[in-house]
Amino acid sequence: MRTALKLAATTVAAASLLLGGLVAPASAATSSPVNVTSVSVKPSYGGAAISSKTKYYRITTKAKISGLDGWADIYGDVYRGSKRVASKVDLGYAYPGGKNLTGYLTAKSSWGRGKFKVKNVRVVYDSKTYKDTKVSGGSFKMKSAIDGKLKYGNVVHVKANGKKKTVKVGVKQYTSKKAWEPYAGKKVKIQHKVGGKWKTKKTVKLNKKGKATYKFSTSKRVKYRVVVPSTSKVVGGRTAGTSRI
Repeated sequence: MRTALKLAATTVAAASLLLGGLVAPASAATSSPVNVTSVSVKPSYGGAAISSKTKYYRITTKAKISGLDGWADIYGDVYRGSKRVASKVDLGYAYPGGKNLTGYLTAKSSWGRGKFKVKNVRVVYDSKTYKDTKVSGGSFKMKSAIDGKLKYGNVVHVKANGKKKTVKVGVKQYTSKKAWEPYAGKKVKIQHKVGGKWKTKKTVKLNKKGKATYKFSTSKRVKYRVVVPSTSKVVGGRTAGTSRI
């Protein structure tokens, strides 16, 4: 479809030149007829969390268009800090009588985690490249997803033997190098629901296997959950409450 539209736009431009054969030729354009003002990048699903080799983001570009008599492509590059991780990302296109300023970015887990930004936004028009230096937005995040590492993929398991309670916790994260790995050495919160409110009973540190065990005694039967604090590279989250144990 895009190729057909591009061919049609080129044909229209050529016809215009022929029809205007008796008119003095206009001087070459000194600026692009497409002025990109902003770029928005939003995850297609799951927020910033990535749990596979790739993740899709929806790109919405805003631009002011005037005096366009041919095909114009809009591109950008993706950076993580000062490192470029993707080049010539399609941000949209415009032609006489139409435009499509919505696209999709296939982000890769291998790019790493943290903040990313679309930079070097440019318009290719009439065999020339015009760089837009004042483009707002373009930032997005990609963080490791977390999941349970206990039996049946659970994050928390509570067992009671009379007054004695044992809480087991297991967490894994999706890394940029080895896919799912133990969330080793990190602290998580074991909470219980008291008086209708969730309160932290114990903060535990996960071992090299991403697991921790906490034992205590109480005659009260309450609900429990685990809270994993978010970081700049991990989404974090909290489990649903258990049944009253």
